[in-house]
Amino acid sequence: MSFVVTAYADACWRELQDQRDLVRDLDAITDRREAMAFLQCFENRLCVYSGYAQKLYSHYSFVVPQSDHGDITILPVERSWSETFHDIPIRAVEPTGIHLLPGEAIGHAGLYLKIPSENRLVASKELPFQEGLRLVIQRYRAKGECFLPVLIKEDLRGFEARMPSLHLHRINLAQLTHCAPPNINAIKDAIARHLLGLFRQD
Repeated sequence: MSFVVTAYADACWRELQDQRDLVRDLDAITDRREAMAFLQCFENRLCVYSGYAQKLYSHYSFVVPQSDHGDITILPVERSWSETFHDIPIRAVEPTGIHLLPGEAIGHAGLYLKIPSENRLVASKELPFQEGLRLVIQRYRAKGECFLPVLIKEDLRGFEARMPSLHLHRINLAQLTHCAPPNINAIKDAIARHLLGLFRQD
């Protein structure tokens, strides 16, 4: 499954129009507990990459410490070993500058993407999730590339309580020349499936 397949992507976007499961409670994030609840909305809905292990996790749990201090950890789901991808080098995971954040942080409701301009002299845009994701996909498609966003495990240490945002990185397939085509397709499928499932009802 790839975003390059326009008809498939369009069908998914039509399905997303009426979904609201991530809109709830985003305008009331004032403490760490609520920030953690925001983070957990994305559990198993975005793939997570560990630079230390050089693995990409498709199915996992966030383990949140009970105290106000301590790092969030990732616990892979053992039965989903076939969707844990190994030997993903750090060079293949690139920062995008795109942040996923609650609209409350910028005076709106719902989920937003903060997207840097392609021209560094122009300010970034804050767009509703669906609109922003369309824009980013189009940008990468225009360059002949797929937008394959992931979270970085190490980034979760800097997750802030009072203005939570998640920095999206992306898998650069050009850096996976050592992987067999079926493995690359499996990575693309897992990331695309998780991303397009963000606003679907469970």
